[in-house]
Amino acid sequence: MEFSNWPDRAHPVLAVLLGVAICAVPVVLPHFDLANLPANLFAYVFCCVLVYPFAALLRHRVTSLPAIWGVAALFLLAACFYHTNIMAETANSAWPQRRDVTFDKFLFNLPQLTLGVVGWWLLVLRPDRRDSGA
Repeated sequence: MEFSNWPDRAHPVLAVLLGVAICAVPVVLPHFDLANLPANLFAYVFCCVLVYPFAALLRHRVTSLPAIWGVAALFLLAACFYHTNIMAETANSAWPQRRDVTFDKFLFNLPQLTLGVVGWWLLVLRPDRRDSGA
């Protein structure tokens, strides 16, 4: 079997899938069971669909690792804020309580976000730099 058309570097779609998987797996696995598999797969695919356009748009514009991490952290903070506002347990709470829950979610997911950003940088941006001679 010959892979003459096999890419020399990861395609951004694969890198986004891997980055989202790295971010999602530690959140999903503690609650994993087969009954929730369709819902978890739907959430994963939906996250990939949401993340990919931003990643593709910013791919050639934001190339430093700290800047990518900062943009991703802002998106994570927004997602945590949105999630806190739609959760039945916190949606009707006062702002100080929602703020604390939001920041707890943000800090809990920060290590996974960092791993996902490093994966994106290694799989997509470093090969892009090598190919462009930068």
